[in-house]
Amino acid sequence: SVGELPSLPLQTSGRYIVDAHGQRVRLHCVNWYGAHMPQMVANGLNTRSAEEIASAIADLRFNCIRLPFSLDNVFGNFSVPSPKASLAANPALESESPLKIFDATVKALTDRGLMVILNNHVSSSGWCCTEWDHEGLWYTDRYPESAWLEGLSFMAARYRDNPLVVGFDLRNELRPANSVRPTWGKGAESSDWAVAAVKGAERVLKENDGLLIIVSGVYFSTFLCDVPSRPIHMEVPFLRGRVVYTAHEYQWFNYHLTVRAGISAYFL
Repeated sequence: SVGELPSLPLQTSGRYIVDAHGQRVRLHCVNWYGAHMPQMVANGLNTRSAEEIASAIADLRFNCIRLPFSLDNVFGNFSVPSPKASLAANPALESESPLKIFDATVKALTDRGLMVILNNHVSSSGWCCTEWDHEGLWYTDRYPESAWLEGLSFMAARYRDNPLVVGFDLRNELRPANSVRPTWGKGAESSDWAVAAVKGAERVLKENDGLLIIVSGVYFSTFLCDVPSRPIHMEVPFLRGRVVYTAHEYQWFNYHLTVRAGISAYFL
């Protein structure tokens, strides 16, 4: 049942997610967008309290939320640009930092019995995704790989005492950036997402070894075909029982020439 909380922590067994007793678990998740954007807070907090939104999600029979954040949320000395507007229904949060507001959002969700998957969506706050936003890889000019790893570690540690934070989505929709095309299992430090994902997972699991590790496919998370050539979920001992691969599918991918051309170029 969607309404029943599984025995935690979650893990994987073959192609299934299972609970601590090996019983199969279905994650019925919704993406709560916004904290990674320039507004620095999740959408909807201008019209409803975080608690009301959490209750609405549960009433709709979802049992988990993917909650995106940016590295600006973690490292930037930012304030919410328009707190009275974006937090109109949550006045107690108006003076808080973006990270404290993220904390309150996580708490509202988990207090309602909802599981949370943290998602490093972007580095610099902003909309995702294009090939021209310079955010397609796990590192950027502003935030090198070392900062990305530090951010993952920080966020994993921050919520390790909350058992309903059950997973960590390491990076959203890997795609070309600055003429570098992401690959899987090819070995180049600057482009091999498999290598980087193992590094990121290691940092996350060092802080919280009970988390699921969510690994996006390359090319806007459409392409996982090279995973058998480098099956990190099998070859890396500390990732066994931890990895969930994720693919994205949108209507416009059927005719989006950038995605189609990118996948075609992968085989050149």
